[in-house]
Amino acid sequence: MDSQFDTAVAAYEHSMEAMPFREHIEEYSFLKAVGDISGHDVLDLGCGSGLYTRRVRGAGAARVVGMDESAAMVEHAQRREEREGLGVEYLAANAADPAAGDLPGIAGAFDVVTAVYVLPYAPTQEALEGFCVTARHALRAGGGRFVAAVLNPEFRTDPQWYRGYGMLLSAQRSPAEGTPGHMRAWVGPHVLDLDFFRWSAAAHEQALEAAGFDRVSWIRPTVSEQGRERYGEAFWDNYLSCPHALIVDAQAGPRADPATGAAPTGNAEPTPRK
Repeated sequence: MDSQFDTAVAAYEHSMEAMPFREHIEEYSFLKAVGDISGHDVLDLGCGSGLYTRRVRGAGAARVVGMDESAAMVEHAQRREEREGLGVEYLAANAADPAAGDLPGIAGAFDVVTAVYVLPYAPTQEALEGFCVTARHALRAGGGRFVAAVLNPEFRTDPQWYRGYGMLLSAQRSPAEGTPGHMRAWVGPHVLDLDFFRWSAAAHEQALEAAGFDRVSWIRPTVSEQGRERYGEAFWDNYLSCPHALIVDAQAGPRADPATGAAPTGNAEPTPRK
């Protein structure tokens, strides 16, 4: 299936260097929220060109799989893997389809599932829940964590608010869930135009609960010390006062046996966040 991301590979690959907030706020905050994953198995939903998939592997994860619906993104990530030999697997599949979490090698195989800017592209509540179901089915029967960077439901639409960070966000004025929005990002010589959908915190939590997650925490991003030193405190004021993204840390306990209704025995604690 065609994806709006098929033509965005080059922009994504250069965005970390061209957009300082990605390195000094987004990556810093997200990997801090993920915590120590040494020796754990991680599934990266909506992996795109593999930016975070490679970082998760570099952070010490044992098995790492990236999943994305964009064939062009996955092909690019696979070519990089062939050159670099990091030991990362990639799979083209639509994570909004709950069946993606039941694929061989995916179902019940992971300790942690990650997703960076995936849930905002769910066009319906069903698709939003589908992403969450895929994440839950991919986690081990004993439980685990789903850590996702999502669109801040209260992001600012002032044209200048995020312009200094290389992007502009706009959305229809409507209280309805799933209201369409648009992001334009300037990444070096590339202009990236993407459509998204605006979901409230309550909608996210409902989708996660329906998928089987029982504890949800919201985390505001912070800036790294290197980012403060390089760009100064004032540079980050707009972003930190109203970030365009927040981090959701959802935890799931043991999954009941469908035949008996009983939880599995053994270690039922989800992977802790450190």
